[in-house]
Amino acid sequence: MGETYPEKLSTRTLLLAVLLLAVVTALFTPDFLSPYNLLDVAATASVTGIFALGLLVVLLAGGLDISFTAIASITQFGLAVVLARTDLGWTLSILLVSVTGLAFGVLNGALVTWLRTPPIVVTIALLNIYAGALILVSRGAMLYDFPEFFSTSVVARIGGYPLSLQLVLLLVFALVTAFILRGTHWGRIVRAVGGSREAASRQGISILAVNLFAYGYLGLASGVAGLAQAQLLQAVTPGALVGRELDVVAATVLGGASLIGGRGTVLGTLLGVLFIGLFGNALVLNGVSPYWHQVATGSVVLISLCLQLMRRRQTKARALA
Repeated sequence: MGETYPEKLSTRTLLLAVLLLAVVTALFTPDFLSPYNLLDVAATASVTGIFALGLLVVLLAGGLDISFTAIASITQFGLAVVLARTDLGWTLSILLVSVTGLAFGVLNGALVTWLRTPPIVVTIALLNIYAGALILVSRGAMLYDFPEFFSTSVVARIGGYPLSLQLVLLLVFALVTAFILRGTHWGRIVRAVGGSREAASRQGISILAVNLFAYGYLGLASGVAGLAQAQLLQAVTPGALVGRELDVVAATVLGGASLIGGRGTVLGTLLGVLFIGLFGNALVLNGVSPYWHQVATGSVVLISLCLQLMRRRQTKARALA
C-alpha cells in the first residue's frame, strides 16, 4: 500500500520545515553544521528514532503505548547486570534485549486486548508498575561496569567519519519497519485494524494477534533502544529514560502518524525525529533553558493534533459534498 495524499503532504511539509530549521540555525549558530555536532545529534536522535518506529506500528494498529521507556530501562538494566558477569558480545547482547523487550511488549498487547480499556490508561499503569519495580529491585544504583567490547560504538568509517552503532540500529529498524508495513500482507492488516477495528473484526481479522504483534514490536524496539542508549552513555541509571515519552510521541505525531490509527509512514516518522533532534540541539547551542524544549515539544504535539483534526474535518466535508 502506497502513501495516501495526506501522508505525502505531511511528509513534504515536514521536510521543508526540517530544511528551514537547519538553514536558520546554521545562519545564527556556526557550530551547528560541524561534523561532530551533527554526529552527536544523529546518535542521540537515533535512540528516539528506534522508539518512534516501534510506536508508529502501535499507532497504525489503533493503539497507544506509554510504557516503552520503562521497558527499555528494565532491559538495559538486565543487560548491564549480565555484562558485569559475562562477556556476551554484540550478537547475544542484542538478542537478549530484543527477547526481553518483546516479552514485555507481548504482555502489554495481551493486557490491552483483554481489559478492553483505552490503551493509554493501561500503559500508564504499566509504566508506573515497571518503573517502580525496577527502582525497588535496583535500589536506584547506577551500573557502569561494562566489558571492553561495549566501549566502542564505531561500526564503520565513511570518509573518515564514524558510523555509530546507534545510527546503524536505527537504519536497520527503519528498513525492517518499512518492509513490514509496505511489503507484507501483515502490514496491510495492521493498517486495516487501525483504520476501522470493527470492520476488520467482521472480516475475521484477529484483533488479539494484531495487538500482540504491534505491542510486541514496540517492546522489541524498546529493548534495542535501551541497549543503544546504554552504550551511548556507558552507564545505566534506573529510570533515566522515563520521562522521554513525550519526545517520542511528538516526533511520531509530527511525522504524520494519527493517534486514532491507520495513518503514518516510516519516512515521516524519521523526519519528525530529525526535527525534534535538530530543534533541541539548536536550543542547547544557543544556551536556551532546557525547559523551553519541554514547552516546545508539548506545543508540537498540540499543534499536530489540531492539524490532524482540521484534515479529518476537511476530508469528512469533501465526502459529504
